[in-house]
Amino acid sequence: MSEISSPLEHSNLIIPSKECSSNTSGAVSPEPEPEFHFNYHFTSKIDGYYSTNVQDLLEKWGIKHHSYIKRFIYEEYFDPQTTDESTFLKTLFNNPFFRKECLVQHQNTWCEMKGPVDAVIYKRLTCQITSLDFFDRLYNHDILRPSGAIIKSFPIYINSFPVTDKLRQIFLLPQSSNYDLFNNDDRNEFIFHVLQSVCLGGDICQFEDEINKYFEVVKSIYRDLICVQRNTSTGNLMVQSYVYKINNLQGTLLSPSLFPISESNDESIDNVPSNNFCYVTVDPVRRWVNVWYHAACEYFC
Repeated sequence: MSEISSPLEHSNLIIPSKECSSNTSGAVSPEPEPEFHFNYHFTSKIDGYYSTNVQDLLEKWGIKHHSYIKRFIYEEYFDPQTTDESTFLKTLFNNPFFRKECLVQHQNTWCEMKGPVDAVIYKRLTCQITSLDFFDRLYNHDILRPSGAIIKSFPIYINSFPVTDKLRQIFLLPQSSNYDLFNNDDRNEFIFHVLQSVCLGGDICQFEDEINKYFEVVKSIYRDLICVQRNTSTGNLMVQSYVYKINNLQGTLLSPSLFPISESNDESIDNVPSNNFCYVTVDPVRRWVNVWYHAACEYFC
């Protein structure tokens, strides 16, 4: 299957390690955490996601009207190895430009969040895949016919959501015979999350009988959200982005919540239905932050 390369390829970025400063006693102390400043990236084009073809398919799958991708730019140095990523994310969600642009769904309308975010509940995802070959195992295990058609199976209902084919069983049914095609490491890959998000769809979803349309959209969105560089020594493509799945926000005065539907009141765990998602990707090369948000107010599919 086709390679997922970034529209713009960069030479390897070499960032010098941060130096430590010495205090008067001679002890070495680390530099203080930077204060991050974010601005909305007005001139940046997100060509794949907002293309006519992708938007038409997202509308068919019930995602378009409750979803967006927004891009922000920052100037400070960020590396999860040396910088507190929880502080980075909390600063992002408290940023006034972010609040103005990244509205949330509440009672079937877009609203601006009010009140400070005290903590961001998130999960760090891996992002190493540069080719759709990652999904070839679906063809090899009779999930897809050679034409890309999805093999149907008897409908099973989970939480009022109809799982009408083997592909969705892989996403939602641990007891499915094909669930183990993707292990825990595979499921932590961002590209797996992107395919799951578009396949499950939104409130009212018209499912596809062939997976090629899903792959087209996955490729477009993935290109928009990640940064890829080619290693000049090996010639291999390497993903440079950091990816975070935002599960919830905590704040005593925060309103409304990030998602309109939650499966429990426990904000400390990943209890967000699969139709609701918020992904934050950080491009350390161009110093961009991308936010992909979708909220399903109700389920009719």
